[in-house]
Amino acid sequence: MRLPHTHARARPSVYNYAGDSWASTSLSTAREEVMLRKEVIFCLVLAAAGGTHAFLATSLNASDPDVAWILCPEQTTGVTRDHKWITREAVRRNLRQFFLDYPPESQPGFNVPTDASLTELYHAYYGAAASPARFIKAVNSIAASNVKADSLPQLKYDPQIQGDGEDLQSLQDSMATRYPQILTSILQDEAYPAARTFLGLSLHSLQKFYSHSTWVEQGNTGILEDLGLPGFLYDDLADAAEDVCSACASSQGACAGNVIKSAGLSSGYYQYDDPAATGILLPKPTSGGKCSHGGVLDDSSSVAAQGGINKDTASPCFSPHYHLHEQAAELAVQATVHYLNVLLDAVGNDKYRRLFDLYHGSALSIAIDTTGSMVDDIAAVKEQVQQIVDSTSAELFILSPFHDPTVGPGLKTTDPQEFMDAVNALHAGGGCCGIEEKFWGGLQLALSMTPNYGDIFCFTDAGGNDGELMEGDIAVAQQQHNKVTIIYSSNNRAGSERDVLTHVPEYQYLADSTGGLYIPSEKFDIEAITPILGEGVESQSVDVTMVKGLTGPNDLEVPIDDSIFDFQVRLSGTVTEAVLKDITGTAYDLTDQASLDSDPNVEVIAYSPSLKAIRWLSPRYGQWNLHTDSSSTYSISVSANSTLSFMGDFSILDPRPPHPHYELVEGRPLINTVYYIDIVLVGYLESDVTNVNKVEYVDKTGSLLRTIPYHGEVDDEFYIRSDPLPEEPFYIKLYGHVGSGNVFCRLLSVIMSPVETSVGVLATADDLSARPGETATGDFIVSNFGLDSYFKITGTDDKGFLTSITPDRIFLKFNETGTVTGHFSVASSEIPGTVSIITVTAQSETQTQSVNSAISQFLVLPLVTDVDTPICSPSSTPDCTGYNLNGICSEKNWTVSATLQDSNSGLSVVYARPDGFQTDVSAFTPGTTSDVSVTYFASCCTTQVDIIGVDVQGNIGKCQIDMGTLGGYVFDFEAVTEGVTWVYLRWSITPTEYAIHKYTLLINNDFTEDVRCPDLTCYHNVTYLDACSLQTFKLTPVFTVSGGDRAGEPAFTDANTLDNEPVPPTNGQILNATETTVTVSWDGANTKCVSQYQICYRPFGFTASEVCERTALTTYKLRGLEACAAYEVTVTSLSPLGVPSSDSLSFFVNTDEALPGAPRNMEVPDITNVTATITWEDPLDRAQCIDRYVVSYKEIGLRTSKAVPPVTVYGEHMVIIQPLEPCKNYTFDVAAMSKSGYLGPLAERNKATLESDPVPVWSLELGATTVDSMAATWQYSTACVDHFLVCYYDDEEVGLTCEEVYDSTYTLSGLLACTTYHVSVTSVTPSGFTSDKTWQSSDTLDLAPGTPQNLLITKMTAHSIDIQYDPPVVNPQCTVEYDIEVIDLGASTRVASRRREARLDSIFQDLEACHDYEARVRATSRTQLHSDWVTAYASTSAEVTSEPLGLSLFSATASSLDLIWFRPSTNPDCVQRYELQWSSASGGSGSQTISGPLFYEVETTITGLAACTPYDLSVTAVSSVGESLATTLTASTLC
Repeated sequence: MRLPHTHARARPSVYNYAGDSWASTSLSTAREEVMLRKEVIFCLVLAAAGGTHAFLATSLNASDPDVAWILCPEQTTGVTRDHKWITREAVRRNLRQFFLDYPPESQPGFNVPTDASLTELYHAYYGAAASPARFIKAVNSIAASNVKADSLPQLKYDPQIQGDGEDLQSLQDSMATRYPQILTSILQDEAYPAARTFLGLSLHSLQKFYSHSTWVEQGNTGILEDLGLPGFLYDDLADAAEDVCSACASSQGACAGNVIKSAGLSSGYYQYDDPAATGILLPKPTSGGKCSHGGVLDDSSSVAAQGGINKDTASPCFSPHYHLHEQAAELAVQATVHYLNVLLDAVGNDKYRRLFDLYHGSALSIAIDTTGSMVDDIAAVKEQVQQIVDSTSAELFILSPFHDPTVGPGLKTTDPQEFMDAVNALHAGGGCCGIEEKFWGGLQLALSMTPNYGDIFCFTDAGGNDGELMEGDIAVAQQQHNKVTIIYSSNNRAGSERDVLTHVPEYQYLADSTGGLYIPSEKFDIEAITPILGEGVESQSVDVTMVKGLTGPNDLEVPIDDSIFDFQVRLSGTVTEAVLKDITGTAYDLTDQASLDSDPNVEVIAYSPSLKAIRWLSPRYGQWNLHTDSSSTYSISVSANSTLSFMGDFSILDPRPPHPHYELVEGRPLINTVYYIDIVLVGYLESDVTNVNKVEYVDKTGSLLRTIPYHGEVDDEFYIRSDPLPEEPFYIKLYGHVGSGNVFCRLLSVIMSPVETSVGVLATADDLSARPGETATGDFIVSNFGLDSYFKITGTDDKGFLTSITPDRIFLKFNETGTVTGHFSVASSEIPGTVSIITVTAQSETQTQSVNSAISQFLVLPLVTDVDTPICSPSSTPDCTGYNLNGICSEKNWTVSATLQDSNSGLSVVYARPDGFQTDVSAFTPGTTSDVSVTYFASCCTTQVDIIGVDVQGNIGKCQIDMGTLGGYVFDFEAVTEGVTWVYLRWSITPTEYAIHKYTLLINNDFTEDVRCPDLTCYHNVTYLDACSLQTFKLTPVFTVSGGDRAGEPAFTDANTLDNEPVPPTNGQILNATETTVTVSWDGANTKCVSQYQICYRPFGFTASEVCERTALTTYKLRGLEACAAYEVTVTSLSPLGVPSSDSLSFFVNTDEALPGAPRNMEVPDITNVTATITWEDPLDRAQCIDRYVVSYKEIGLRTSKAVPPVTVYGEHMVIIQPLEPCKNYTFDVAAMSKSGYLGPLAERNKATLESDPVPVWSLELGATTVDSMAATWQYSTACVDHFLVCYYDDEEVGLTCEEVYDSTYTLSGLLACTTYHVSVTSVTPSGFTSDKTWQSSDTLDLAPGTPQNLLITKMTAHSIDIQYDPPVVNPQCTVEYDIEVIDLGASTRVASRRREARLDSIFQDLEACHDYEARVRATSRTQLHSDWVTAYASTSAEVTSEPLGLSLFSATASSLDLIWFRPSTNPDCVQRYELQWSSASGGSGSQTISGPLFYEVETTITGLAACTPYDLSVTAVSSVGESLATTLTASTLC
């Protein structure tokens, strides 16, 4: 039977916030303008004694200045409720009843208190060790979708979503349209995330109906059951002309009685100034008889009829009908519960559980590369998967194979055999076109099938060639909280150059972004790694801490709190050192597999060079520390099975109309922006959380980026104001304390990567849907808050409906927004109800790290809308008359048959609820339009049965068998309050025609009480119970039937009595002692008020931290102790609730003797040439074991040591050792010795005695000289000489070159030839004192110098030549002088001049004018080694010559004269021609030029002369610069 629904005992939630008021906030950074222009509204929240919930979207703090004027907290009375609370409360009530109706098989009498929280419900049903994180995330997803209706602009203004403006019919139509979408997304595609989105939106509208309509004001006390379902019709909606409201006394504030009860059903108009709402809000008619929404944000409240009717809050400022808020909120909860029950009827129990992620085991999700090189990997995975399937309770199996060019087909199943068949069918082969595969496509397929919080394991040995899917995949994985771990075993295939390639860095980025691991491995490591696949299948773990990308040493704090059952450390990468220490100092070497395997408290899960996964069972609570070191890169993650986890999201406060709330930030957050962190603390009640004190932002290496303190209250959900976000990616860590005082730490494994870009969805659900064979478009908005840039726009969806995005590249300036459109096409063969995940990503081309994504769903609609419900026709009606009483109902059975038929879309599901003895369904195949017969068998204890048929589009038809409530059935049997020795019980019973004689109450299966109560609800106080213990109660109703007693079916509950102070323990004893442990025991009181013991111990006589732990045993092993030490042990009794005994047992224990540790900080602070002072401190280890110290010393290099008298352990540790020899190196040793003569390890220091100035060396000789080296030898005194300093320089170089030499010979090398070197040798003591220098000089051998460079004729005259040249480049230092020659090229004696000079220029004079000369130079060393000659050529200039010589007559005739003369004596080579002139007294004259080859002697003949005539003759020599003086002669012709 189905029990009647009851109201839960409300637990008011309190939300407090830390910070300052908005008015005092200033953005001091340079990004102030950016933040303001983003229109992100920041607020600081004042801490308040009590928070306020509002029947808005989310809770708000009414004292916040940004909302105080809206909610006027000083006028608010009572507790108010928001959409999140209403949704969570409805789910809580619904699932409590669901759990009671379908109890665990192992608990047929399962019961849970009416006010149990969501996590308490989950733990009661699935066990304390099961994590409710997935379940809470599923509930929160529905609530978040509900909240989005007040956040998204396409929803928050829409009357058909909000129910404003008398548009209640549109409200119903939109919900009715959405209802089959919810069902088909579950029934056809099992797309539960999409179903939660659709469901949350419908619940928002459903709940708004009760706060925005006049339903409550018209006197209705129940819900409108069929609202939101297809086919529902309102009975009486007000028409446009009907008056529904009268005026309130004021347009603002409280108002009552303004709704005309006789009028039709209506809702208020809501108007406000928001440009985005233009054309969407419905204007209020001016007839004067229509209602307004009302409140300080509603501009229409002053329009007649003034005032308003909304019941959103308990504040008269915002809600004129605040006095009806509680009633409206309760009806909204009841309506939500009813809607969920209808949904349960439609989808059945199994899928309903999936909707809320209600299953104990996790999903096993594998994406695997199936190319030919993966043979070993696939074989290892097959073997491990078989073990997981055989040994765990995994409830969902996902397989996503991929290679190139294809992905899939994927498999998602609850059938382990079907999964194993698919895994065993995998084979390695194929692949094309290069090394890279469709990795990201395979991951996308796995993500589409994997539930929230499910881990995905990807196996591949290659990169991915479809990197355009990467950012979208990461966005989906982060949204779903899927950790992605990549096991990468590289191969040697050649890579390709096509598509968008990704490799190891992108895999590491994927693992970092999702909280998974990147595990590089060799092929032979795969079998050692695959056992991690089974981790997390049995239960969900929480992340305690995580660091990645480490190199070198690292120390990591690991807080282990009392809510942790066990924890696991994973080391990814190769580490050389890894030591984990618990609170007692007990060390675990994680590099020693043998020692780990031998420890019963340690479980080695996987162990390979590249991955170590190790679990600690029943760990000690407190601060653990992990020290690691490696020269290569490695990562650490610590996770735990715990009752405590947390979820975190970023939100901003939006106080604007229509409904102020915290708006969830989707996608990646923005850099340097102040957000509120929405903290959902899962299991905080069960984990005894006492406070949350801070949030930390840390980068992936663990470095602290931000600390945000928190001093507010703790609840299921609360908000913490964040500091501006850092620019680098970070993890969020939450810290606080549990009841024992231990610190808890939880890490959100999704890495936050702040960006300067946002992407949002503008499209509505109607836009993002289409029927088979149709197309659709949907808009997305991209906003840029960074540098001006082009943005690349990409989009993906896992079903391939998205064909393109236009534009695919968009330019946005700073603070600019653009719209892109996605184009979708649905194949005609696509199945209605198919849901595809759409991801649109914008990537800045200027700032590559600025990338963000928006995620939505695309739904395939049915071709034909079917609103007709299936028809159910029962064949008979069962009759249980006389047997409808608890206790006799089982004595009669009944059977009923029914026929189900749907002629439109066909039947999809047929079943009966609740389960009877048997249900037979015949002739049924999904989609059938034929009759389906159902026969149901049950006893009369089942009085209410639904035989249900659901058609393909989600319409429900049912036959309802209702024989009334089973009489005398006890329900809601629970403890109301508890005392130390009593429990106050309450129960209810269904009405019955039989008299209730009594109730028999069996207490602790021991004794009974008879209770008389004739009422339908009864109370009874059970007394004289034992304190501090679990009390069990079995309540059996006894009826009077036919004059006798008849017992009915019992009800069960239990409770814990409160604690008395426990009795302290006695008789402390030592059972066993070692050097580092002591096992103790004590006698405990035999009383239930002693649940466990707290044992604390601390050393006596020296300072160390006190260690405290709890145990239920009366023995305990103290670990991590110092040897030879006394410890004070205190044992305190604890009650089940943790109340300590006022007195404690105290006693002392001693550890065994052991070798003392090495003395610390040994120094030789003072030393002379004959004494040394030695000091030291006690060891850190086993100092208590020391009786005396032994000090010895020896000269280094000698074997024999000398000892000094033993030094007492008391007082200052110092000893002076003498006599010593000067200038000697000594080793000084100190060791601690125990009373039994055990000598501990040595502390050692080396020190040299002081010295005098050393003696200078003598007999310094330089020999064995070559062109580039010379050898120096010398003699010396050995006293205090540690080494020698050999220095040298040459005459040309300024600097001094010095070398330290440890022998008496040294060869100077790399010297210059032909160079004089000056060498000194100095003796040096060990401490650096030096002797006087001893000097010697010598030359290196000669080399022939190179040829002079750049020989030039710099000046030429008629009788001189100036030359200039540069030194040789080769061996210039070998040149001491230059040989210079000038050669007259026209003279028989060629060398005109020769000289030797050291200068680099020279002038040669007394040369002949108009002569050609050769000048040549060569370099000469001091040993007369010469270079080759270098030459240059020049000619002297012209000059006027002297007169020609020896003009004479050689012969004469009557008409001619034959003349002869000689060259001028001066500058004869400058003569270019001769000019000959003649004249006679008779007037005859003439001239002649003689040129051409001119020789030393010139002969010429003058003809045509007169006979017998004397002539005057003259000859001049002509040069290029002039004519010489003339030479004359008088001669006569013959007669």
